[in-house]
Amino acid sequence: MTISTVKGVTISGIVSVLPAIEKVNIDESSKEKKQELERVVASTGIKARRVVDPKQTALDLAYIACKNLINSMDWQDEDISLIIFVTQTPDYPLPGNAVQLQYKLGLQKGILAFDINLGCSGFVYGLWQVSQLLNGLPGNKALLVVGDTTSRQYSESNRTVSSLFGDAVSAIAIEKRADSEDMVFSLGTDGSGAPYLIQPNGGAKNPHSSPELFMDGMQVFVFTLREIPASIEACIEKKGWKACDIDYCVMHQANEMMLKRLGQKLGLDEKQVIISMKEVGNTSSASIPLALCMSLSAQLIEHSNKLVFSGFGVGWSWGSVALILEKLSVCQLIDLAD
Repeated sequence: MTISTVKGVTISGIVSVLPAIEKVNIDESSKEKKQELERVVASTGIKARRVVDPKQTALDLAYIACKNLINSMDWQDEDISLIIFVTQTPDYPLPGNAVQLQYKLGLQKGILAFDINLGCSGFVYGLWQVSQLLNGLPGNKALLVVGDTTSRQYSESNRTVSSLFGDAVSAIAIEKRADSEDMVFSLGTDGSGAPYLIQPNGGAKNPHSSPELFMDGMQVFVFTLREIPASIEACIEKKGWKACDIDYCVMHQANEMMLKRLGQKLGLDEKQVIISMKEVGNTSSASIPLALCMSLSAQLIEHSNKLVFSGFGVGWSWGSVALILEKLSVCQLIDLAD
């Protein structure tokens, strides 16, 4: 794994957006099907998911998130020098979502804007990338946007994945701040995992086939337990912390049983491990900032916190970070069902 320390940059605000449509995992169809779904809910902790309507995209949700974030932060358009959009479900193969978002938001033409194609590790990778680039730019503010409309990547009849994945987008305000605490990252990749979590259709290999996401859940579980504890421990050790020093550990919200197991391996108690996927499902790269908005908004606005984030999944790709997050200016959940 790669250990990287980033200085002088911090997260200052977060806005997450959930689409309005709810899909419940236990319905009243056949008795056999209901029993099967109950087993899924018991093992994953996911009772329902939020999904976009047929005309909504990740870019639509991102515009709402960014517009509210910019207004809440009282940023001026000319203050923003960088947008990175981490998504696996862009509106088009080209152009990317980030450049379209720049135009929709009316931001300056001198801004840097590009997409990163990553899934569940994408928030941590995106935070690392934005922080590194912002340190080399004359401006002092950037937008990191993360999220997918994964519901467009499978059919509802594919219960292996349709009962798990939901849609969401988060926008994160990142600023240069000379007195901010160092962020310690641990990043890793193992491409041998590609066949076990893959969208085989719609790209250059199978361009004319309908999307149908495939996941081998057991392989995902094994990979996660093998790689993630060491990744998180590396960040904690480099930061000079012990497990008891951490206020909250927010990992990719994929599976309740898996997160509890990881917490045990790391020596964390239940209060330290945030679990918030029950009503929204696995929301890919948005899952960590969404969990912050859903479960820790009050704490993050009221005082500083020692946090660990860890994202992991498709690739295999994983990234963890240990950081002290000072009081946020905004930590908001926008629920389009309200």
